[in-house]
Amino acid sequence: MVIVSEQGRPFFLSMNREPVNKTAESIVKVFNLSTGWNFIEIKMPGTNTELSLKDSILLSANSKFLDKEFTYVLSEKNEKLQLKFKAVSERSGPETPPVPEAPKETVPLVDNSIYGNLYQAVKNKPVFFDNYDEETSSCKIALTDKEIKYALNLMFKVNDKETAYHHLNQIIENNCYTVLQLKELLEAVYIDMDKLNSAKKAYPHISDKENINALMILFRYPAMRESFASFLKDQENIDKQKKLQCKEPIGSNKLDEIYSRIKNTPYENQKINLAKKLLVDVCLSCSQVKKLSDLITHDREKTELLKSAYYILTDKENAATLADEFQFKDSKEEFLKFISQQK
Repeated sequence: MVIVSEQGRPFFLSMNREPVNKTAESIVKVFNLSTGWNFIEIKMPGTNTELSLKDSILLSANSKFLDKEFTYVLSEKNEKLQLKFKAVSERSGPETPPVPEAPKETVPLVDNSIYGNLYQAVKNKPVFFDNYDEETSSCKIALTDKEIKYALNLMFKVNDKETAYHHLNQIIENNCYTVLQLKELLEAVYIDMDKLNSAKKAYPHISDKENINALMILFRYPAMRESFASFLKDQENIDKQKKLQCKEPIGSNKLDEIYSRIKNTPYENQKINLAKKLLVDVCLSCSQVKKLSDLITHDREKTELLKSAYYILTDKENAATLADEFQFKDSKEEFLKFISQQK
């Protein structure tokens, strides 16, 4: 049974002394009425007084209208409620609407096969294999050109560039490759800065570093090429520093000479560039590095200096004490993290 308020005023309905609606509504539907007498009670809240109506209907067990829907109109006249029969029809809907079936899965981003030594699709997401050993800076398996095609195919299937770039970096960080293979991957990246950052991450994973300059043509802007060239120079210096296998620090005279040259350089960025050159082929203790660090004012440049000096320390077990040279907590944490990542 459906009861509709003619004036659209909300009301409460009880059927056979059982409340039907907890909040006042202008249209109320009752389900599963039983045969025999059914008692109706309606209350309509008002601004001054509450209107009410008590009535009843008889449903015969032999009626041809069983399993039909009855519609009544609730009207108000002279502050009295009246219930008028309106129509009988097929039922308009069940008490509990059916829940639609869940949508079927869309076509997977990648199918569930294994793509070489790169990744496997699990629940429609690529799960990348970790093929890189940080202890030895090497991989058990070198990537094939076919697997590079798999990587590019995955990147091109992704809808947004940020996710594609994330996939690229995971592939770079988890594998080893040649310069030409890396170049092919980086060519799929549009932004020069992203190319630069990924190329730097990839450096320890490259199997033919003697060909690294082939990546220079990837960068459209001179500033990016200069930055990558500077990075490569730093890596070359680090390799030289590691080969020193420092045991004994330089004498005070040599240290004073380095100190004086850095001090007499006018600008902070020039001090850093000179310091990097002077520290390539010497060995220093932590106390000596602290003395040079006093010549640098800002944390950013000081971080650069102390990182470049780490590889020539004769007492690396005391390297954490250099974190006291920084003014800000973030700089200290960055340097301590850098130390923890060194072999």
